[in-house]
Amino acid sequence: MPSEPKHGLATRTRVLGALKSGRDWMLVADCNDIVLTASRKIIDRGPTDVQTRGSARAACTKCTPEIEDALVAYREKNCLFTLKQVQNMLRFGFGVRVSTSLTSKQTVQ
Repeated sequence: MPSEPKHGLATRTRVLGALKSGRDWMLVADCNDIVLTASRKIIDRGPTDVQTRGSARAACTKCTPEIEDALVAYREKNCLFTLKQVQNMLRFGFGVRVSTSLTSKQTVQ
Protein backbone atom coordinates (compact mmCIF):
# COMPACT_ATOMS: atom_id res chain seq x y z
CA MET A 1 0.00 0.00 0.00
CA PRO A 2 1.48 3.40 -0.92
CA SER A 3 2.54 5.65 1.91
CA GLU A 4 1.17 9.13 2.45
CA PRO A 5 3.18 11.91 0.78
CA LYS A 6 5.48 13.78 3.14
CA HIS A 7 4.21 17.15 1.97
CA GLY A 8 0.47 17.70 2.01
CA LEU A 9 -1.76 18.71 -0.86
CA ALA A 10 -1.99 22.32 0.33
CA THR A 11 1.79 22.65 0.50
CA ARG A 12 2.30 21.23 -2.98
CA THR A 13 -0.46 23.50 -4.29
CA ARG A 14 1.28 26.55 -2.80
CA VAL A 15 4.52 25.72 -4.62
CA LEU A 16 2.74 25.18 -7.93
CA GLY A 17 0.68 28.34 -7.43
CA ALA A 18 3.86 30.34 -6.89
CA LEU A 19 5.33 28.91 -10.09
CA LYS A 20 2.20 29.71 -12.13
CA SER A 21 1.93 33.26 -10.82
CA GLY A 22 5.60 33.96 -11.54
CA ARG A 23 6.69 34.28 -7.91
CA ASP A 24 9.80 32.70 -6.42
CA TRP A 25 8.67 29.08 -6.04
CA MET A 26 11.97 28.09 -4.42
CA LEU A 27 11.36 30.59 -1.61
CA VAL A 28 7.82 29.26 -1.13
CA ALA A 29 9.17 25.70 -1.00
CA ASP A 30 11.86 26.72 1.51
CA CYS A 31 9.30 28.48 3.74
CA ASN A 32 7.19 25.30 3.70
CA ASP A 33 10.19 23.11 4.68
CA ILE A 34 10.45 21.39 1.31
CA VAL A 35 13.96 20.60 0.14
CA LEU A 36 14.97 21.76 -3.33
CA THR A 37 14.98 18.30 -4.94
CA ALA A 38 11.50 17.51 -3.62
CA SER A 39 10.17 20.87 -4.81
CA ARG A 40 11.57 20.20 -8.28
CA LYS A 41 9.77 16.85 -8.32
CA ILE A 42 6.55 18.63 -7.35
CA ILE A 43 7.03 21.05 -10.24
CA ASP A 44 7.85 18.23 -12.68
CA ARG A 45 4.77 16.22 -11.71
CA GLY A 46 2.50 19.18 -12.32
CA PRO A 47 -1.03 19.74 -11.02
CA THR A 48 -1.94 18.34 -7.63
CA ASP A 49 -5.59 17.72 -8.44
CA VAL A 50 -6.96 14.77 -6.56
CA GLN A 51 -8.25 12.43 -9.21
CA THR A 52 -11.33 10.40 -8.54
CA ARG A 53 -10.89 6.71 -8.89
CA GLY A 54 -13.45 4.36 -10.29
CA SER A 55 -16.85 5.12 -11.67
CA ALA A 56 -20.00 3.35 -12.70
CA ARG A 57 -19.29 0.62 -15.18
CA ALA A 58 -21.49 0.07 -18.20
CA ALA A 59 -22.94 -3.01 -16.53
CA CYS A 60 -23.98 -0.90 -13.52
CA THR A 61 -25.68 1.91 -15.42
CA LYS A 62 -29.32 2.24 -14.49
CA CYS A 63 -31.93 2.71 -17.17
CA THR A 64 -33.45 6.10 -16.39
CA PRO A 65 -36.95 7.14 -17.49
CA GLU A 66 -35.42 9.41 -20.15
CA ILE A 67 -33.57 6.44 -21.63
CA GLU A 68 -36.73 4.32 -21.55
CA ASP A 69 -38.62 7.09 -23.37
CA ALA A 70 -35.86 7.26 -25.96
CA LEU A 71 -36.05 3.49 -26.48
CA VAL A 72 -39.80 3.75 -27.10
CA ALA A 73 -39.22 6.64 -29.51
CA TYR A 74 -36.55 4.66 -31.39
CA ARG A 75 -38.88 1.67 -31.65
CA GLU A 76 -41.75 3.82 -32.93
CA LYS A 77 -39.46 5.58 -35.39
CA ASN A 78 -38.16 2.39 -36.93
CA CYS A 79 -38.92 -1.07 -35.58
CA LEU A 80 -36.15 -2.61 -37.69
CA PHE A 81 -33.26 -1.15 -35.68
CA THR A 82 -30.91 -3.83 -34.40
CA LEU A 83 -30.00 -3.98 -30.72
CA LYS A 84 -26.48 -2.83 -31.56
CA GLN A 85 -27.84 0.20 -33.45
CA VAL A 86 -30.09 1.13 -30.53
CA GLN A 87 -27.14 0.67 -28.16
CA ASN A 88 -25.04 3.04 -30.28
CA MET A 89 -27.85 5.60 -30.46
CA LEU A 90 -28.09 5.60 -26.66
CA ARG A 91 -24.34 5.99 -26.37
CA PHE A 92 -24.28 9.01 -28.69
CA GLY A 93 -27.53 10.53 -27.41
CA PHE A 94 -27.02 10.11 -23.67
CA GLY A 95 -23.34 9.21 -23.31
CA VAL A 96 -24.35 5.95 -21.64
CA ARG A 97 -23.22 2.45 -22.46
CA VAL A 98 -25.90 -0.15 -21.87
CA SER A 99 -25.76 -3.86 -22.58
CA THR A 100 -27.68 -5.39 -25.45
CA SER A 101 -29.59 -7.56 -22.97
CA LEU A 102 -30.84 -4.45 -21.14
CA THR A 103 -31.76 -2.88 -24.47
CA SER A 104 -33.62 -6.04 -25.43
CA LYS A 105 -35.45 -6.18 -22.08
CA GLN A 106 -36.53 -2.55 -22.30
CA THR A 107 -37.76 -2.80 -25.90
CA VAL A 108 -39.85 -5.92 -25.18
CA GLN A 109 -41.74 -4.25 -22.32
